[in-house]
Amino acid sequence: MPIPDALRKHVHAICPLEPETWRALDRLFVRRELAGGVHFAAPAQPSVRIGLLETGCVRAYFVTPDGKEYNKHLFVAPDIVGDYAALLTGKPVHVPQQTLTQCVVWVADYTKVRGLESRYPELSMLARRYAEYSYLVKEQREIELATMTATQRYELLCRRQPMLENSIPQYHIAAYLGVTPTQLSRIRASLARRG
Repeated sequence: MPIPDALRKHVHAICPLEPETWRALDRLFVRRELAGGVHFAAPAQPSVRIGLLETGCVRAYFVTPDGKEYNKHLFVAPDIVGDYAALLTGKPVHVPQQTLTQCVVWVADYTKVRGLESRYPELSMLARRYAEYSYLVKEQREIELATMTATQRYELLCRRQPMLENSIPQYHIAAYLGVTPTQLSRIRASLARRG
């Protein structure tokens, strides 16, 4: 079964691939349906899979020493999932990834995908451009956390990903914004009053 067009377009926006490269990838990626609450990259486990998120939402998170969860990133389909740092270093997953909704993910063994690079060099370019893209997303997020109020960050998230508001629990949105669920409720009530 070939990888769906929406995922091909997402990858194409990062780095265009030739049809023969897609045919090789089609042989590696397998469609999986995951329920909400399932770890795609489990904490403290080796990371071996990369995924193309066709539907749903996945969070990358960490837990502070006092047990508080912080959502580092929210992946909304179409997107690429997998603990990239763990995949690159071979170390156990430090920032787990967990489905927040029911998801369809096309999954492949990361080493097999990288093994195609000698025959399909454009995959090396894709890996490099994805690393650059990830860096830019991370830097933008850090700037937003440092320069914007929680209300501004919430409004920005609602503009960028309007479907999240009704798709995932509010406490996950709060954990992404760096506020408590109570603070998020106040922000939402204040915005509702402003109309």
